[in-house]
Amino acid sequence: MPSSLAAIWRWRPAYPVLLLLALLLQGLCVLRAFGALLFQPGQHLLVTSQDGAKNYFTFQAYIQQPWSNGLSWFGMMNHPFGEYLFFTDNTPLLAVPVRLWSHYISDLAPHGLDVYHGLMLAGFFLSTALLVAILRRLVQHWGLVLVFAVVLPWLNPQTSRLLVGHFNLSYSWLVLLVIWGLLGLYQRVRAGSSIRGWVLALVAGSVVAGLIHLYYLPLLALTVAGFFAAWLLPRQQWRNRALSGAAVLITLLPTLLCFLIVRLTDGYRVQRSMQATGFNYAPWKLQLSALIKPGSYQTVHFWLEPKNQPTYESVAYLGAFALFGLTFFVVAWLVRKPATQAFWQAWKAAPERIFLQLLLLAALVGLGVSLGTEYAVADDQYIFQNYFSAFYYLQKVTQVVTHFRAVGRFSWPFFWAVNLLVLVALDFWLRRSQWRGRWVVAVALVVLALLDTRDTLKYYRKSLLPNLLTDERTFPELQPLLQGLRPEQYQAILPVPFFHVGSENLELTVDDDNAHSLHAYELALRTNLPLVASKLSRTPEEHVQQLRSLFSPTGPTPELRAQLQAARKPLLVLLDESYYDGSIPFAQQQANPLAKQLIEAGAALPSQQPLMLVAQSGKLRLYRWNVQ
Repeated sequence: MPSSLAAIWRWRPAYPVLLLLALLLQGLCVLRAFGALLFQPGQHLLVTSQDGAKNYFTFQAYIQQPWSNGLSWFGMMNHPFGEYLFFTDNTPLLAVPVRLWSHYISDLAPHGLDVYHGLMLAGFFLSTALLVAILRRLVQHWGLVLVFAVVLPWLNPQTSRLLVGHFNLSYSWLVLLVIWGLLGLYQRVRAGSSIRGWVLALVAGSVVAGLIHLYYLPLLALTVAGFFAAWLLPRQQWRNRALSGAAVLITLLPTLLCFLIVRLTDGYRVQRSMQATGFNYAPWKLQLSALIKPGSYQTVHFWLEPKNQPTYESVAYLGAFALFGLTFFVVAWLVRKPATQAFWQAWKAAPERIFLQLLLLAALVGLGVSLGTEYAVADDQYIFQNYFSAFYYLQKVTQVVTHFRAVGRFSWPFFWAVNLLVLVALDFWLRRSQWRGRWVVAVALVVLALLDTRDTLKYYRKSLLPNLLTDERTFPELQPLLQGLRPEQYQAILPVPFFHVGSENLELTVDDDNAHSLHAYELALRTNLPLVASKLSRTPEEHVQQLRSLFSPTGPTPELRAQLQAARKPLLVLLDESYYDGSIPFAQQQANPLAKQLIEAGAALPSQQPLMLVAQSGKLRLYRWNVQ
């Protein structure tokens, strides 16, 4: 019997076996959290409000819009101007293949949101596969590889974006892809082997990331630049032309390629604003206290944490495993200093430590950016000029960086750097130390990670919501409006109150009320008619200025009128009287006087323009507007 236990203890699974075990366990976790999405298709959504509802809509509407719109054009919002693909926030690199499949192979439009969910959940498996590939090179205890390849994809801050509705920002595998590429390149250099394949892989991976969401471009570029700077500068290794060339290529080429692709497919590039408002907006920056603040659903709390939850853009919790692991090493340094010093001397010579140190320094570059170019302290009594932010200097060169205003996202690589560092150090300590109590510490830290994961899975499982976009049973109030309606007789839907978000000019922005925009999305998807309203990204200001004229007593501008009349079809006006009979004081809630004025103007539209009532349901009205 002892020999059997010893054999089990010495067993080391081959890489394919370890990968398969990790993927199987990850599959169980995905089923535990999101099984209803897979086994009850069409019935659930992750979020039904704000950006989430809009991102669901833009993905589904892009797939089912007329094929004549092509691949780079999105005509289901901002009618009659429409928008180009990379400004819809609908994950272009995934949406385009689904649209092609729907047209040439099998129509996926009836199951569009289910496909979208499947693509989201596939990210967990990709993250697990990449973590196995990374950790097997850094960690010798395969049990640690197996556990953390499964749990870390759930614990990293990007995963929280699923319930915010920023689905394409939840792909932690894109950050891991670059970490894996840097590790492979670093080890190839140390072995004196060719790095050409790894350079190409890193360039290709960064381009893929950028085409999924443009925010990944600067995030990954700063990580790569920071890694090479920390690696090459101290010992003048920058004189190595191959490495310096690789650094420049991996840092800049993906950005240039993605910029070229976006520019070539953007017919509105001249009209777009070069500067975005909201840069240095406090809720979009990282608050350092967020690094030690667990989610409200987590039962394990760090021994020190802030009182309030951070904003969703500032979520950056490092996890109980990393925080208590760091605490243990600090306490050990104070209590068992000779043993800790001996460990430190051995750890400094470990090759995995050198790579992780470079990765940590690279992640600190992003962490510096995530604080913003100004950081308020002492209840906003003092402003810290953040000279450690790369954006502090870049914004003096170009205002384009202001479009990447949600700088809290740049902290994401820091989570991976810290957790990988603690995990690899733990593995190294377990192998080197002779103290029997080390296994108790290791098990305790692993249990903390498992508890965090359990709480996270439970939270996501209980957060699923009814499908308010494509499941007809969830919006019965629209059914009377749809009976007898012939969508082919209309050119577009004009929701009243009107909303238009995404021009990056806060004065021109007219936010939506969620219940109203959901009705508009539902009606648009059922009729396949585009919306005159819009919630997109970086829409030209000229568009919203012209669309506002629809609510002028004199009607639309001559240019807009000509475009609407060219369709030779009337507009279908969806008016909700709840916003004008005192039931919902939405206009009074507006801080922007221009937005309040436009919302209030909707009440007079039926009397100012030749609108004909088509159908009604409760306080919802459908009108026919022949623009003359």
